[in-house]
Amino acid sequence: MKAIGLVKSGEGLEFKFVTPDDKLRNGEFVYYIYNDRKVICRVVKKSPLRLYPDIYLSKPSIDPERIIKIMGINKTEFELFEVTASIIGYYDRNLGFVNPRVIPKPGQKVYLAEEEVISETLFKKKLGEVGSIHIGYLLNRDDDVPAVLETSSIVSEHMCILASTGSGKSYLAGVLVEELLKPHNSASVLILDPHGEYHTLKEIEGLDEFRDEGYSARVKILEKDEIKIRLSELEYDELLNILPNLTDKMEAILNSVYRELEGTKFTSNDLIDAIQRRAEDERDVTARALSWRIRRYIENVEIIDDYIHISLKDILRPGMATVIQMSDMGDLDQQLLTSVILKRILNARINAEKGLSGEKIEYPVFVIVEEAHRFASRDSKSFEVLKTILSEGRKFGVGVCLISQRPSKIDSDILSQCMTQIIMRIVNPADQDNIRDSVESIGKDLISELPGLTKGQALVAGVALNTPVLIRARKRLTSHGGASKNAPEIWRRYSQGHGYSEKTEEIRIPAKQRRLFWEE
Repeated sequence: MKAIGLVKSGEGLEFKFVTPDDKLRNGEFVYYIYNDRKVICRVVKKSPLRLYPDIYLSKPSIDPERIIKIMGINKTEFELFEVTASIIGYYDRNLGFVNPRVIPKPGQKVYLAEEEVISETLFKKKLGEVGSIHIGYLLNRDDDVPAVLETSSIVSEHMCILASTGSGKSYLAGVLVEELLKPHNSASVLILDPHGEYHTLKEIEGLDEFRDEGYSARVKILEKDEIKIRLSELEYDELLNILPNLTDKMEAILNSVYRELEGTKFTSNDLIDAIQRRAEDERDVTARALSWRIRRYIENVEIIDDYIHISLKDILRPGMATVIQMSDMGDLDQQLLTSVILKRILNARINAEKGLSGEKIEYPVFVIVEEAHRFASRDSKSFEVLKTILSEGRKFGVGVCLISQRPSKIDSDILSQCMTQIIMRIVNPADQDNIRDSVESIGKDLISELPGLTKGQALVAGVALNTPVLIRARKRLTSHGGASKNAPEIWRRYSQGHGYSEKTEEIRIPAKQRRLFWEE
């Protein structure tokens, strides 16, 4: 245990110490000893203790070190740094972090937190332990110090991954799914994928890391044609949302007909027949207009079917991740599917927990929602069910991970319910403000780090660990399905007549067709 510096002064919950360590970075963890306890602190600012006079810097061709050497000045005076550290406290397994409210005395030694200290105090789980998620490594260390999250906190109290486009949020989500499907978690995961970025997770089935005695992880990919919701499973409000421009009289008739057929496996024709029976005569304009809307809109929503209905137990099993690819669906279909699926999952978990009749799922479920701002804004058709799950789902074992590049468009009540946050590079001031208002555990000094993060780097905070940390994502075991295309390389291949091929995609243009294309 070697000291890296000595305390200079302190006030409130911060103190300054002097160190010759030029590798110490913002966000690094240090500690001092108080009553035989290691009090953990975070480095928030670092600056040279003594600056070169401006005259020494006036000629770039002359090294300032040469000047001070000629003048007989001690070089070490310019190699000392003043570091400001914020006191977090010492960790007690029963009480959490306890701040002693006592700053270290001037001259007291400050130590760099060793890997063992970090593992014991910052994280609730150890690497590879049952219920652990190895998300990456501490950002401010040259050596690989694992950053480990607690699975149960994430699944029961929800999480969010927020980042600007291209910051690596989908890549990090892939790391999360890999960890959840390892034998020490064996989770049941559902991924709602609007852009078709998660199909490469299928590679999990061929990797040894996801096998153990009696266990082998599975990944199921569902295309649009494999996803159907039976019309009779829609609730009245969902049915109402599909039909545009209804008059009060139309709504009254539809409500009456729905209540009459509720509980049966009715079809669109059954709806229309019941509406016609409500009509005062065959020329009733209201009934005819309502019937037309059902044929025009209900029957044209591709995911709605009169008879076929996706079974929850076919897509939700421990040790399996199901990816619902929604890239070929319209916005209405995507929102409707999200609303219905989430509502069914919540009800199935309530039935299982309370011993009620109906569809049941006997185990917790974790749902990842990509492009969450499209589903968690107040004007979205899936808003109400997401709000319900985020506020009540923890009691019934339904966890949600919201992933978005526009957190300012997610309702603040929903975002504030995500008790673990992974925040990557965020430049937009409105998004930063929304994060600051919604995430209580992140201080101003950490928020200020967000614009400077690079791809794969993130700030992690919340209940899945003991204190916020800066991390870099670990390398994925599966390939990344959301990587950007290398446009110049593709152009060059086409122009040179080689076509273009990738592991997940192949495009070939015959020479004759290619020649005609260019001639046109």
